[in-house]
Amino acid sequence: MSWVRKGECSQCGDCCKGRDPFGGELGEPPVAGFCALYRVVEGHGHCNGHDGHPYYLGGCNVWPTMPEHVQEYSRCTYTFEWVSGDGN
Repeated sequence: MSWVRKGECSQCGDCCKGRDPFGGELGEPPVAGFCALYRVVEGHGHCNGHDGHPYYLGGCNVWPTMPEHVQEYSRCTYTFEWVSGDGN
């Protein structure tokens, strides 16, 4: 049994704040306190990974994986559906 994520990333940047999923491999983030792929473009938060960055494609493209990852982020547009693994 697992969660299936639905919807599209709203690029709010909320889940990018306060976490470095790459363990410092990408160096200092351009925007302090955010993931190293997070940028501000024309006044709006933007994940550089959406443009095909290999690190993004290695994991961020599937984050978040469950409702608990975004429950505190009201701007996040993802929804989740619990799917039974037994075929029912």
